[in-house]
Amino acid sequence: MPTADYRTQAFALVQRAIRIQLGDDGNLAEVESCLLKALDLDPDSIEALQEAAHFFDIVMPQAARATDCALRCRAQAVKVTAEMDEILRDSN
Repeated sequence: MPTADYRTQAFALVQRAIRIQLGDDGNLAEVESCLLKALDLDPDSIEALQEAAHFFDIVMPQAARATDCALRCRAQAVKVTAEMDEILRDSN
């Protein structure tokens, strides 16, 4: 399980990837590197998985990678939704 520090680093890398994509330099290799490093640090990061799925679907099309990230992201979203449902049940 990733530590809070790794999660913070992963989140920062995802944000950097987004900023690079929004810029005009078009350094797609650096975007990919940031996303892959983020996923190495926190393989279950919904943010990193979602960005990587979009990146590999639209920006640098690689269908297999996009599908893998999308499926992993969806699985994490289901898990988080279940956890939030439990909190909501317990708080009522």
